[in-house]
Amino acid sequence: GVRRVKVYENDTNIGTVTVDNPYGLPPHSIAPVIDGGTDDDVAMAIYLKKNPGALMYQAGTPFSVEVTSPRYPTNKKVIKASRPLYVDMIMIINVKNDGTLPPNADQLIKEAVMEYAAGDLIPADVGFKISGFDIGESVPFSTMFTPINKVIGSYGNSYVSLLQLNGAQANVTIAYNQMSRWTATNITVNIT
Repeated sequence: GVRRVKVYENDTNIGTVTVDNPYGLPPHSIAPVIDGGTDDDVAMAIYLKKNPGALMYQAGTPFSVEVTSPRYPTNKKVIKASRPLYVDMIMIINVKNDGTLPPNADQLIKEAVMEYAAGDLIPADVGFKISGFDIGESVPFSTMFTPINKVIGSYGNSYVSLLQLNGAQANVTIAYNQMSRWTATNITVNIT
């Protein structure tokens, strides 16, 4: 069930923001940020892979699970990790219909945006931005025309007259411990 993972590391003695520690993690720490999966399964995976001695830093929405070694039942360890801080994406799309769009064009556009955000819209051998939006990845305003144009480009000469992301016609900055969250209910498509 895990969809996305980022593990940030500070292997220095410095706990402030520097070139070698751009996120200001504590010295000698790792910060696993995981989207999806159960807390128990994620904690066990970290337990089985993490080297001893590294501090576990919770950079996003924290969770902790006590894990018991599958090989040595008396060995227990509290694993600390986090989920990304989700940034809900609110999208408004106005499309000028030249009369060729199907009646369900608004739904087709919503579905295309959702597929694009998840990385399911464009085949790997065809184009760019094929993996959706990752943890810590900002949302470029201009790329959001791609799923819309994939739909309306199949019909006549309709065009996008307005596109807004979170109330602006600009990129949405996502921090290293955040992730854009896309829901169909937050996408408004107006066809005129």
